[in-house]
Amino acid sequence: MCSSQIKGSELRRIISLPQLMMVGLVVIGISCLRAETFDPSLKLYFTFDEDFSNGQVVDNSGHGNHGWQFNPTNWITATNGVFGSQAAQFTIIGVMTNDPPQIYPLSQYIAVTNLNGFEYLTNATISYWVRFDGGNTNHASMYIFDCSANVKYALAPDQASNSWGFKRDGWWHDTSFFVCPATGGTRTVVTWSQDTDYATTNFNLYTLTLDCVRNEAIAYYNGRPVQTNTIDLPWIRVYGCKNRHWLCIGASSHDGTPEWGDDRYPNAGFLSGKLDDIRIYNRTLSAGEVSALTNRFVYIANIRKTDAESVRISWQTISNGVYQVESTPALSTSVWTPRGSQIQGTGGTQEFTDSVVGQPSQFYRVRLLP
Repeated sequence: MCSSQIKGSELRRIISLPQLMMVGLVVIGISCLRAETFDPSLKLYFTFDEDFSNGQVVDNSGHGNHGWQFNPTNWITATNGVFGSQAAQFTIIGVMTNDPPQIYPLSQYIAVTNLNGFEYLTNATISYWVRFDGGNTNHASMYIFDCSANVKYALAPDQASNSWGFKRDGWWHDTSFFVCPATGGTRTVVTWSQDTDYATTNFNLYTLTLDCVRNEAIAYYNGRPVQTNTIDLPWIRVYGCKNRHWLCIGASSHDGTPEWGDDRYPNAGFLSGKLDDIRIYNRTLSAGEVSALTNRFVYIANIRKTDAESVRISWQTISNGVYQVESTPALSTSVWTPRGSQIQGTGGTQEFTDSVVGQPSQFYRVRLLP
């Protein structure tokens, strides 16, 4: 069987015919597609699993909202991701001095210039895995996403109203989602304070759900709600700059064009860290759906009969991964039971033998744990 990976949410969609009918088992499927490609509300989806060294990050949502390199001197690099595959590494490589007397840490940014389906959002979910690295200086804030501009200073105030961003404060280290209302200034909507320092040892999942009709914003940390507040806006929108609306990932857009070099911006707020599994939906995910985003890749295993009473599950591991074999008697229940203890990956093949005595039907999966 295929040794590739699918998301846990996809297991209910794709099932192979039983390979082990002689023992009454049903084996989870062999397709390597992602479940999210079937969700039309997912408008931007960066997995970073492809080769993006050519200056393009592919939007796997199918809506063509690809990310591009516009800073010609450097670009994001591939690193180990949260799901055992690839992520994007943003690295401070020096300082930027093109706005004297200011000096800013210099890293990279991704420019999303096609905004199909998410330029204006009344209901939304924005989610991403991040691991913050040390290395930022001058207590500068780090921006994960930015398309904002204070309307009192924006080059196009009418276009900048209701713009937004995510940043990590340089002094307090809190991550926040903020907006720029039409009345001026900026307003922090929700704050995540779970990571206490710039340098963290693990990826963590930050998710924001917005329902402007109900006037509700909820911040989730690793799938759990941590703060609820009002949004106090009828909708949010992507601004970026006057002449071209765009979303900046990994820096402050600073009311500048995506093409760095034709003006002074972006030149600040650079991210030092890793990003993976970026998603923007044009609907408000439920708490259960947000929790499901914490599911790591499910590894499709080779399952074979060893004797009349047992089966052996084997799969390819990564050396820094911890795995759990799980089973369920019916996919409709969505309840998976751990089989045995957690297994440390070695970079090679791991095996687990399970008893099938008294089990007329059984579904198996192998999950990479947080």
